[in-house]
Amino acid sequence: MYFTQQDIQARRDRLAAAWNEQLAPGEAVLVYSGDPIGKPGGLDQTYPFLPHPAYFWLTGRRRESEVLLYSRDGGWVEFQKSVGPDEAVWEGPRTDLLVEGPGKPLESFESALAASHFSAVYALGQIAGPVEGKAFALRTSLDRARRKKDAAEVRLLRQLAGIAGAGYARIQEILRPGLTERHLQAAYEGELLIQGAHAAPYECIVGAGPNSAILHALPTERVIGEGEFVLVDAGAAIYDYCVDITRMFPSSEPVSQQHKDLYRIVQQAHAECIGMSKPGVPWREVHLHAARVIAGGLVSLGIMKGDPAELVAREATSVFFPHGLGHLVGLRVRDAGHADNLQPKTYAGARLRVDIDLEEGHCITVEPGCYFIPALLDNAEVRARFRDDINWNEAAKWAGIGGVRIEDNILITAGGNDNLTIGVPKSSAF
Repeated sequence: MYFTQQDIQARRDRLAAAWNEQLAPGEAVLVYSGDPIGKPGGLDQTYPFLPHPAYFWLTGRRRESEVLLYSRDGGWVEFQKSVGPDEAVWEGPRTDLLVEGPGKPLESFESALAASHFSAVYALGQIAGPVEGKAFALRTSLDRARRKKDAAEVRLLRQLAGIAGAGYARIQEILRPGLTERHLQAAYEGELLIQGAHAAPYECIVGAGPNSAILHALPTERVIGEGEFVLVDAGAAIYDYCVDITRMFPSSEPVSQQHKDLYRIVQQAHAECIGMSKPGVPWREVHLHAARVIAGGLVSLGIMKGDPAELVAREATSVFFPHGLGHLVGLRVRDAGHADNLQPKTYAGARLRVDIDLEEGHCITVEPGCYFIPALLDNAEVRARFRDDINWNEAAKWAGIGGVRIEDNILITAGGNDNLTIGVPKSSAF
C-alpha cells in the first residue's frame, strides 16, 4: 500500500491549520473528486477517470463523483460512492481505493449539506467555472500544502525513478541508426509496464536529429540517422504520481565536437542550477543563472556576442533557451505550483511555470536546454531584434543539429537538495 490512513490524516492536519485561520465559524469547504467525461459519439464510453489531485491527496481515493467536506467545527467528512451491482459485474473489485477510510453514503450528501446550515460553502477540486475570492485563497493554501512532499510520497517518487531508469536503460540497449523514433517510444513504454508503472504520465517526447530542437516532439516514423542527437523526455506514473526526466543519447559514435560542445554547455547549466536549488532560493534566480551559463557558452562558441549578463537582460538568450528552467512535479507532471500566479512574469524572455521561493519538501524539475530552432532562427523579427547579439552566420553552421535538454527531479531538503532521478542513465559519450 502506497499511503496509510496516518499519512492522509497528517496531510489533513497540515491543511486544517491553514484553513482554520481563513474560515469563519459556520463556513465550510467542499473538495470534489470530479465526474467521468464521455467520449464524443462513444455512447456509454468515458475517458479514463482521473480524480482531482487535491481530492486524491486528501483521501487516498480515486473514486468518481465523491465529495470531501471540511469545517472548523465538524472536521473532515467524506461522502463516498458505493459500488453498484452493474459496476461490480462489469468492472470487478475496485483497485483504486488506496486508503480505506470511514465515510458517509454519497446519496446523503445533499441532505447533510442542507441540514448543516453553513453560512458559506466554498467549492474546490474538480468544479466548473472560475475559483475566485475567498475560495481562491483557500485553494492557494491547499496548493501550498500539497507542494511539500511527505515521506510516503518521496518513497513512491524514488520507486518511479527506478522504473524510469529501467526504461532509459532499455533505450540505451537498442538505440542505433535505422530505428525510428517510435521504436524508442515503444521500447521505453513497454519496459515501464513490465517494471510496474501504470502508464507514462504524458506523451513521450522523442526527437532525433533536427527533431531534438522541437520542445514537445512527439515520436514519428522518422528513421534515426548516423551521428545524431536523440532526445528522450519521458517519465513514469503510478496513480498520477510521476517523475519527469530528459536524457540525451548519440545515435552512433564517435560523437562530433559540435555535439559535445552543445551538450557540455547544458550539462554545466544543469549541474550549477542543481547546486543552487535549496530552501529560500527564488526559483527565478536559478532560471536566470541557467540563462547566463548558456549565454556564456554560446559566446565562447562565437554564436552570441557580448557580455552574457547583458545578453540575458536583453532576452537574447530566449532564441536558444525559450522555456523556463522547470516546474514542480510529483502528483501529476505539473504539480501545484502555478495556480496562484495570476500574472506570470518573464525572465530572460521565458515565462516561468512557477515563480516561488524554494522550500523544504518541494520537488522540482531542473531542465535547462539549448536548441537551434528554425522557427526562431529564421524569424525576421527575431533577427532584427537581436541582430547585434547573435552571429547569424555562425548560428547557421549549427542548423540541423537540433538541441539538448537535460532534466532531473530535485527534492529540496533542509541541507540543500536530493536528486531523486540521479540514477537514471546518462550517456558517457558526450
